[in-house]
Amino acid sequence: KSSTGGLEDEMTCSVCQELFKDPVVTKCGHNFCRECVCEYWKGNEIPACPICGADSAISDLITNHTLRNIVDTYKKEGKKPKEESKPVCSQHKKELEIYCVEDQEAICAICVTLEKHKNHEFLSIEEASQKFKEELKNSLKPLQDTHQKIAELKEKYRGNLNNIHDQADKTEKQIKEDFEKLQQILHEEAKNLLADLKKEKEEKEQKMRAMEESAVQDLTSVSTIIKDIQQKMDEEDQIFL
Repeated sequence: KSSTGGLEDEMTCSVCQELFKDPVVTKCGHNFCRECVCEYWKGNEIPACPICGADSAISDLITNHTLRNIVDTYKKEGKKPKEESKPVCSQHKKELEIYCVEDQEAICAICVTLEKHKNHEFLSIEEASQKFKEELKNSLKPLQDTHQKIAELKEKYRGNLNNIHDQADKTEKQIKEDFEKLQQILHEEAKNLLADLKKEKEEKEQKMRAMEESAVQDLTSVSTIIKDIQQKMDEEDQIFL
């Protein structure tokens, strides 16, 4: 592969296979013609890079000024496109103009007269190229359909992933709300139980104090009686009797 061919490959859009026109770079670092990538994204809910499939968006596209200047300079220097560099017959050094259907090879006008290609079916290079391009185009359709289906599956999986996140967030929020409500209920229940306990305590203390006061009164009365009896017992027998 020549260095010129390698350079031209670097300046070629992978979508349209032409030299870049208004090249832009995506977030993932790949370059495309602005018109090509925007056209490629039409109808896609979530745009993805045509090369690696990474998520992107039109708003993320950045004009690649360096690449645009390189392409402009390349064009001004009069470099011929790859397709203008026509191959020649290795045997006769003539331009390949005919395609041999039986041998499946491009040949020059002199090769047609050789015994090797006698009675073979021939097509012009343009006809053969058009024929095979059409076949490739038809074979490319299932791949494009598969690509579309995979892209749709990717979007479906992305949607499911978002739904999982949303459901998890909602469930987490509901759990927190339910826990806060439960805490409030428990707090109120604890408050009521403590109030009942305090009331019961006060009632029992009041009852005990009343019983204690009654006991004190009884104790005082009994003490007075005991004191009176003891005093009487200390008097003279005559007075006692």
